[in-house]
Amino acid sequence: MRNPVVAAVAILCLPAAPAFAVDSGTYPATFSDTSRKETKAYVGLNWTLGAGATPALVLGVTNTRVKSNGDTTGARLAFSLNLLRGIAPGALKLSYLNGRENLQGELGAGYNFVKSAPLLGLGVNAPFVSAGIDGYLNPGIVPYVTLQSLGKFGKPKKVASCLPGDTLIPPATCDTGSHDD
Repeated sequence: MRNPVVAAVAILCLPAAPAFAVDSGTYPATFSDTSRKETKAYVGLNWTLGAGATPALVLGVTNTRVKSNGDTTGARLAFSLNLLRGIAPGALKLSYLNGRENLQGELGAGYNFVKSAPLLGLGVNAPFVSAGIDGYLNPGIVPYVTLQSLGKFGKPKKVASCLPGDTLIPPATCDTGSHDD
């Protein structure tokens, strides 16, 4: 009679056996996106092109969010000081940035103190340079180029995980491979 009871208990315990087994396999990792918020101050030298190149010193700050896949969004606030015929306030512009960590489009609005006029701006930003156009009611569109100290935005690494909660029972390992995204 003891043998049938022991056999029944053994049969009932079979489904739980894999939970007690030690797995020494290697599991492939999955990678999740992360993001980084970054605020950077910068200086630059701006030239407005048109009737003549007008130099200006630019003082600015950017606040961006960069994802590990490179997607970048944020804002830029720039104040320029005209250097032609003495130092005088040039323009103040707040812009929205959208693109990748190394190239963003810019859409902005501001005020030009020299022209005493509001402006709308459209441009592109790359490491250490930006270019675009500022639009006014009069005289119209004014292109610009800026050399700046702001380089490429930092892209965070993706996070690797193998199992929910990263719970690997030794000697099992997580194979992260050579993932460079």
